[in-house]
Amino acid sequence: MDEAAVAALRDLYSDLSIDGEVLDLGGGGLQHFEVPPDDLVVLEAPPAEGAFDDVVCLLGAKNPSPEALADVARVLKPRGHFVCSFVGGADDTGRMRKLRKLFDGAPDFGGAESDLRSSLTGSGDRLWAVWAKRA
Repeated sequence: MDEAAVAALRDLYSDLSIDGEVLDLGGGGLQHFEVPPDDLVVLEAPPAEGAFDDVVCLLGAKNPSPEALADVARVLKPRGHFVCSFVGGADDTGRMRKLRKLFDGAPDFGGAESDLRSSLTGSGDRLWAVWAKRA
């Protein structure tokens, strides 16, 4: 992910006020925040117990499963954000639509929102994001 995409991710987290106790499932770390949250827990999978204000995930090649969304909902406080972001590829708009559909089909989350957070034209990585709040 290039610096422009990292800057776009920082802006996204600031725009959504991602703060407090934050679970990071993608291992992005503090460098993805303009203002660091109170506590950032970096894990490969959601913990067995806990209550996080927000959950962020910088996706690799795969989208989360419906079971993963249920796991996140279990540890996410009501009205907390679950934010999935990824760097665009061959079918980034198709992937974004699939992610939105996954969130929209999850009973624990409200309506999904999505955005291209970096420039569609020009050089550099395109950062896409899909997020929803826990009901």
